[in-house]
Amino acid sequence: MCFFEKTPEDTSIYFKDKYIWQCGDYYTKHQGQYPVIFLSFKDVKCSSWQETFQKISKLISLEFMLHNELESSSVLSSYEKEQYHRFASENINEVDCQMGLQLLSLLLHKHYDKECVIIIDEYDTPIQQDHLCDFYNEIVDFMRNFFSGGLKDNPHLAFGFLTGILRVAKESIFSGMNNLKTNSILDNNY
Repeated sequence: MCFFEKTPEDTSIYFKDKYIWQCGDYYTKHQGQYPVIFLSFKDVKCSSWQETFQKISKLISLEFMLHNELESSSVLSSYEKEQYHRFASENINEVDCQMGLQLLSLLLHKHYDKECVIIIDEYDTPIQQDHLCDFYNEIVDFMRNFFSGGLKDNPHLAFGFLTGILRVAKESIFSGMNNLKTNSILDNNY
């Protein structure tokens, strides 16, 4: 996240002594250039769909709150600011949450005039937990719409990353996405 994120401070100092910096301009030109949306689902281990949704809703709201520069943006309309405030104040329902990545990426793109990077860490944790607790259908339906809105054909997205332990399959929750590239620790590059 820190590598890509556009911040007022120069964060390149954290990377100049790392291997990535010696890989050349192809990689270093991306450093500090993007608005970043980061969500980690590592702690979304609940025993019901209601608890799972509440936790995911809270995570989405917290990410909106982290981008408080949108509150005073001179390029966002009053309606867009109203939407930002609604999400940041946790006044959102399930359909809103499904649109969370899509909306936040739109607002950040408009504010910065630069497409976003979306990073979802441990995307599969709620799916595994919900399978064990027998509300798999609810989480899969939610995640399918959530990921599709943020990661498929999103004109506000530069690129996105999903990390998890389950192999990404171009089916089920990812059936709406046709632009996935799967990298595994078993690949020689990694």
